Amino acid sequence: MKTYFISDLHLGHASCIRFDKRPWETAEEMDMEIIRRWNRKIRKEDHVYVLGDFAYRNRTSIADYTNQMNGHIHLIRGNHDKRSEAYENCFHEVADYKDMVIMADGVKCRLILCHYFIPFYNGARHMAFMLHGHTHKTEESVMEERIKEDIRRKGLRCEAYNVGAMWQDYEPQTFEEIIARQGRKIPLI
Repeated sequence: MKTYFISDLHLGHASCIRFDKRPWETAEEMDMEIIRRWNRKIRKEDHVYVLGDFAYRNRTSIADYTNQMNGHIHLIRGNHDKRSEAYENCFHEVADYKDMVIMADGVKCRLILCHYFIPFYNGARHMAFMLHGHTHKTEESVMEERIKEDIRRKGLRCEAYNVGAMWQDYEPQTFEEIIARQGRKIPLI
């Protein structure tokens, strides 16, 4: 069993194709390919934390998506996730925020999961990492990265990473893959 992370799938959301410069022509084509990539990597016993914006308001039911996808899907709510029993029953777990510990490369790592970037997240000074989404390939994401770098330049720790689908080739990644993508190493806590 492995644990994976991703955000901002926006299944069924045609406008995301344009503003993220996603490599598909239609929402249906995007949905099919994201699910294909997901199932190529995720096994039934794996756990995947989706850090918000699983799908957009569309004619396809959430269960139609989740029933096609391998693994136990945990949802950390985003601004496009519905607060309804029918929506939330499609997931293994639903929360607004999660503070958890996982093993990564043989090391215990504390993770803070939220759809939104929090500059001074809980545990930042005590070796915790933050995984988030929400900002797409827009000016907001550029500003967000500047804020993170400015915090580091001031001598404070900020190990916060955007796990949006558009930054991860539209597939879930393990924490080790996310850290490697950033050119970082996992420290001991």
